[in-house]
Amino acid sequence: MKKIIFTLAILILGFTASKNTIVAEAAIPASFDADYYAANNPDVVLALGTDPQALYDHYVAFGKTEGRYKNLEEELTGIIVEIEEPVEETALAQPQSLIGQTFENLPYPTYVDVDITNQTVSYFENNVLAMQSPCVTGKTSVGRGTPKGTYSVKTHIPGKILRGPTWKVWVDYWMRFTDSNIGLHDATWRTAEEFGGDTYINHGSHGCVNLPHDFAEQLYGKVSIGTKVVVH
Repeated sequence: MKKIIFTLAILILGFTASKNTIVAEAAIPASFDADYYAANNPDVVLALGTDPQALYDHYVAFGKTEGRYKNLEEELTGIIVEIEEPVEETALAQPQSLIGQTFENLPYPTYVDVDITNQTVSYFENNVLAMQSPCVTGKTSVGRGTPKGTYSVKTHIPGKILRGPTWKVWVDYWMRFTDSNIGLHDATWRTAEEFGGDTYINHGSHGCVNLPHDFAEQLYGKVSIGTKVVVH
């Protein structure tokens, strides 16, 4: 019997040594119960002892494939849940900004692009995307969508009161591009969360393109009368 136990210990230790040459020690997740694993796997304890890290490393390398459970809940339910390996923030994919990239086949080298579907306003300068921001266009649910087409900036005013049948608001930057008084302007009455997304469908503007104040200020400094505006 002693010979059998000794042989089993040597085999387990051999597996562990082989594993350690391939897999580095991994952090122990909260779902791994070292005490449970030790109590239910005396053969592993005989070879490795009760060190939590050693037990977890054994579970990762061999325990899962051998049908060993990592905690009581897993044993009772019969459902083996994969170990939650810690993920470093640096490994997460980060969204790539297109600002500064050059684009081909643009309608104009320098122009303002209003994308109703994606609710963005982009400013291209010499075929390079210089600026981009979420926006809010006309309210489509009541037929007040921003008119699509190709236009030019017709009015460039730093500060104006916009009036309508039921509204009277002040904007710091007014860039009208249609003959029907539709333009780009800041909308300080909107929260940052309102820009972009599907706000425009039920809570859009009366037809104008609403912009965050800082972006409107920067865009105002870039465009001038005659700058092309493409709405699509």
